[in-house]
Amino acid sequence: MSTRKYQEKKEHPHPHIGALVRKVMVAKNITPAELSRRLGISATGVGVYLNRSSLQFGILWDLGIALKHDFLLEIANHYPEGFPLNENAKIIKELEEKKAKIADLEKEIEIYKNALGIRK
Repeated sequence: MSTRKYQEKKEHPHPHIGALVRKVMVAKNITPAELSRRLGISATGVGVYLNRSSLQFGILWDLGIALKHDFLLEIANHYPEGFPLNENAKIIKELEEKKAKIADLEKEIEIYKNALGIRK
């Protein structure tokens, strides 16, 4: 049996996509039969997806919609430590906004503490 290039052992192997899908199904208590109904495919087709280490993007997208789960973010969590994130991603922008809001609130707390004479 030949190994496809994407299946070869690498320094940073990709996560097994079928295993990720199965994990979400178990966590959400969704059976292969239920997922097959949501996707409009056979239960056998779902079984094939669950055994695949890699899936086409369109299939992964449909699985994410059917399971109401963000597989793209989950996959991004498997990148190597220190991997640069897309600065334009909505979640990154929201995180930066939250960090700025927390910093502002911490300053505000210090002002109130000083006004009330509360020391650290």
